[in-house]
Parts: sequence; C-alpha cells; structure tokens
Amino acid sequence: MKKSTKNTKSKSAHSLKSVKIIPIGGLDAIGRNMTVFECEDTILVVDCGIMFPTPEMPGIDFIIPDFSYLEKNREKIKGLVITHGHEDHIGAVPFFLKKFMVPVYGSQLTLGFIKKRLEERPVGKEPEFHVIDGGDKNTIGCFEVESIPVNHSIVGGMGLAIRSKAGTIVHSGDFKIDHTPEDGRRTDIARFAEIGKEGVLLLMSDSTNAERPGYTGTEKVLNNKLFEIFASAKARIIVATFASNISRIQQILNAAQKYNRKVIISGLTMQKNIEIARSLGFLNFSDSLIAELREVNTIPLKKQTIICTGTQGEPMSALTRISNGTHKHFKSCTGDTVIITASVIPGNERDIGVVINSLLKQDTIVHYEKSKDIHVSGHASQEELKLMMGLVKPKFFLPIHGEHKHLKAHAALALDMEIKSSGIIVAENGDILEMNHRSFTKTGHLPIRNVYTEGNYIGDISGDTIKDRQTISSDGIIYISVVLAENLLVHKPVIKTRGFSPAVDPRFIQRLQEETEYRLDKVLAKPTSADNISLNVRRSLKNMIYKQTRSNPIIDLTVIEI
Repeated sequence: MKKSTKNTKSKSAHSLKSVKIIPIGGLDAIGRNMTVFECEDTILVVDCGIMFPTPEMPGIDFIIPDFSYLEKNREKIKGLVITHGHEDHIGAVPFFLKKFMVPVYGSQLTLGFIKKRLEERPVGKEPEFHVIDGGDKNTIGCFEVESIPVNHSIVGGMGLAIRSKAGTIVHSGDFKIDHTPEDGRRTDIARFAEIGKEGVLLLMSDSTNAERPGYTGTEKVLNNKLFEIFASAKARIIVATFASNISRIQQILNAAQKYNRKVIISGLTMQKNIEIARSLGFLNFSDSLIAELREVNTIPLKKQTIICTGTQGEPMSALTRISNGTHKHFKSCTGDTVIITASVIPGNERDIGVVINSLLKQDTIVHYEKSKDIHVSGHASQEELKLMMGLVKPKFFLPIHGEHKHLKAHAALALDMEIKSSGIIVAENGDILEMNHRSFTKTGHLPIRNVYTEGNYIGDISGDTIKDRQTISSDGIIYISVVLAENLLVHKPVIKTRGFSPAVDPRFIQRLQEETEYRLDKVLAKPTSADNISLNVRRSLKNMIYKQTRSNPIIDLTVIEI
C-alpha cells in the first residue's frame, strides 16, 4: 500500500506541467520592458522597449534589452506581443526584428507606431503583423493569448491572459481604472473578473504607482484645467506632452479649437505620431486648425498654440530649445504660457527643473506637475492595484514595471490581499522563475548586460569607457607627448589640457613637465617598451596631480620613438 502511494506521487510530480518566466527588463527602473515566457518548444516574448540613459551615462542614446538568451534559443521563439505603444515597450522592436523575424501582435495604433519605426530602422522583409484588441484570442505555440482592454495614457493599451497547460497567467499591462477616460476605452474589469473565476495561477501587475495611496484621477479633470488656462492666456500657449499620448493631444486640439487658436506642431516624432493616429481614426481635427511652421510669423502670438515634446527636459527636445533660446522658430517671450502635462520620470528631475527655471526667468507662466489638475497619471494607484488582485484572485503574484521600491510596495499590497508570502516573488532582471499549479519559485539567474546604442553602434560599452567619460566631464583630460631617441628624451614633454582647471597656472604645467622628465629618467634607466613607459609614468603623475590638486583627470601619455 505504501509503495503504491509513493509511485502515484512520483508519477504525479513528474507529470506536472510548468512555465518558465524570465524578466529580461523592466524590474530595475521604468524602461526596457521585456518578459520571456517559455513552455515545451515555445518562447513567447511580451514587450520590447528601450530605457533612456541616466546622467551618469554620457554619450549614450538609449539602452535596449539583452537578447543573449533568445539568441541561444531562437528556434523556439514563436511570437512577440506588445501591450501598448510607449517607447519603454516598443522602442527596441526594430533591434529585435533584425535578429528574430517572428509575428508581431498588438493593437492597431501600437502596430502603426512600430511600422513607422521600421521605416526609420529597416529590418529587411516586413514581419507578419496581427492586430489584436479586446477579447481576441491567438494560439502562439503552446500558449493561447487573450487580449483584454485596459485604460492607460495611450490609445490601445491591453492586458493579457496567457494560458498554458500549467495554468493561466494574467499580465496587467500598464493600466489604471478610469471610468470616464478621454478616449472611451475603459479597463475591462468584468473580463478580468471572469478570468479570475476560471482560475488564475499568476498575476503580473504594473507597479509604477504602488507607493501612491487611493485612486488615480480621471483624464476628464484635465479638460476643465486646459480650458481655464486657454481662457486666461494673453499670449502664446506652448504645451509639452509625450508624442505617444494621443488622448492628451486630442484634448489640446479641442481646447485650441474652442478658443480659436492655430496649432503648430513642433518635433518630427510628434508630427509622425499625430499623422499615424489621425490616419487610423484616433485623432479628430480639421485641417484648418493646423498651421505650418513657416506661417508662425504671420499669426499673432495670442492666436498660437504650439504642441511639442520636452516633458522630461531632454536636451534636444523642442521645449528645452525654446527655453534656452536655440529653437529655430520659437523663442520664449514675456507673457507666454507653458503647460508641461506629464509626470517627471525618476532621474529626470534635474533636467526638467533647469527648463522650468529658465522659462520662469523669462517671465513665462509655467504650469507643471506641481500645478493642480495639470497632469493625470496613466498608472493605477494602490486601491486600483488591490482591486485588480481582488478581481483576478491569483494563487501567485509577481510585481512588474518599476524600480525595486515600487515592486516591494506592490508585494506588500499583495500580502494585504491575503496572497501567501510563499507565492510572491520580487524578482530582478534575469531571474529564471518556474511555475506550475503547485509552486512558483526562482530556479536560476541569467547575467543581463546593459546593451547600449550610441549613434550607429549597438552593444557593450565597457564600464571603463563610461567611467572615463564621467571623469573627463568632471576633472578634464591632460595630453602629454614625449619623443625619445635611443632611450633619451629629445625635448621637453609637450602638455595640453582640456577641462582641467589647474592648467591655467603656468607654474603647475612647469612642475608637471619636470615631474614627467624625472619619471622618464627613472623608467628609462632600464630597457623597456613604450607601453610600459606610458603605464609607469602615468601612474606616478596621477599620484602627483591628485596630491597637488585633489583632482583625478584622465592622463593620455603618448610615447613616440624615433
């Protein structure tokens, strides 16, 4: 009897179906979202976004997900599903498709944005595109993927129900629960509840606002605020928003129409997104509302509304250039009204603060995040997050989309909702998670690299390179050239500097020359290579310079042997 029981248990355990879940990005910051789902011979990829660099990454354009694991398992990849069209979810799709030509699934607007990016970064032949929206079900390898409408700060957001033999995973996408959204697209809480009744093993849910109590406000409040500002503005109105926030752009166009203002669109991405959204029926406005840039000087300032990018203080954005006087077509004037209708992404506070201060110094009226009702978040706050858990009733929980503090806060909410602590994992990018109907565990970890893009270069950039750039920006660089003939110095070392403050003192440069000569004499006492000469002299000079200046500039020493 005992033997039979043991065999039964062994057989049952062996037959358990499991799903492997690997977050490649999105769990260390707001950006670079990508998750791999794997079962049997299928890999399903959800989202493929970029992350913008921090100030500590000078010269970097953006960071894309690390595709190393996928390259080793490329024959298993059956599809890429995109939850919505924000850059942190679609920005790396061209790089992905360059390596893996697989079908792409997304809403109509999301695919419209992706196709435009593929025109800018061609990948060869066009992939299969599948438009999906609320209620659509698609079989992708061993997975069935159902899309569920959600409300977010972009048209066409969706959550996903990912079904497999192991059980159902619900991926919330980026969402909030707004009963009066501007675009009419409500989060389908009824469908989430129905799927919850069917049985859900794992909920993966948006953590961006997990520290924020209560509920996220409705977009409707912004209409009244915009009308109030437009009614009182005496001169030009400049509105900065995300180029992908189509509902917000519609609100601005409606306000301009109501107050008889012409709209000028500044920024190539903004223009392209507006064209795409209008062609697909997601924006509605008359041709007469829009003015061309070349017409700006013919329109009175009090009749102008400019829609532009720059909500995060990006150096080359239209708003930043307007604020510092380098924009080709616009300069900030006394009495202008600037509306920055977006939250500041963590890490961008300093950049946008510089822009706001610059505008205020020019006697411009600025409405920004601190102003009441000027922006409404697209992410669910604590009560909505708890409602999602209550609807879905998952056995296991994985917080996604956020910094570690957001993930931890979301995990605490899950405990409040009586999800067992043993079924909650606060993961890191690269963690290998495995789930079956009995357990949800971390079984390993993949090393995840930062893959940088810089101009046309894509790949690793060594930590030393980033560190050198930081050093040059803070302490400068010293160039030293020495010419040797038969192991003797031909003439005094030639020293030039860039960004190194002590160089203004000629006495310091003289001391540096003397120290260089002294160190060369010691190194050249024995036969050695040019590389060894450079290494030893630089090491000595570095110590001398730090003792005298408390600075650590880069020292570039060139040895020329004749």
